[in-house]
Amino acid sequence: MLRFNVLLLTALATLMTSCSTSSTTEEEELYKVVATTEEVEISKIEQGVIDVVNEYRVSVGLNAVEFNSVAYGYAIAHNEYMISEGTISHDNFDKRASDLSIEANADFVSENLGKDFTNAEDILEAWKNSPTHKKVMEGDFQYTAVSVTADKSGILYFTQLFFQ
Repeated sequence: MLRFNVLLLTALATLMTSCSTSSTTEEEELYKVVATTEEVEISKIEQGVIDVVNEYRVSVGLNAVEFNSVAYGYAIAHNEYMISEGTISHDNFDKRASDLSIEANADFVSENLGKDFTNAEDILEAWKNSPTHKKVMEGDFQYTAVSVTADKSGILYFTQLFFQ
């Protein structure tokens, strides 16, 4: 099975922020990440979630997961769906996982969701304190992507996809 491998550590070492003005907030700062087949921009908080999840995974003896642009598209779409519904849910997960499996040659897909957190560290703590979310974070995965999207009120929605 052909799989595009992109080293997250290399991407992290070469992160570049996009042009910004003095009115840009921390969450709006974007990072360019070399991803599966294209370069994409992710926000500082999205990169922060990937970083803290990887730090946690490594601290418990697991591999760091690599960013994947295909999964990022699905994470963005799911956040948009949850915002339109006004609640977090795993609605349509089977379809999302199936489509990601086909498009990225994934063997196994899982996800963690969250809402109302304001930083990467707080959502990590919530996921660590939930047996189900913790199990997902500690799964046998190689790739990840996380989308953090604000609704009209500024409430943040989180979707992190993991796959092998």
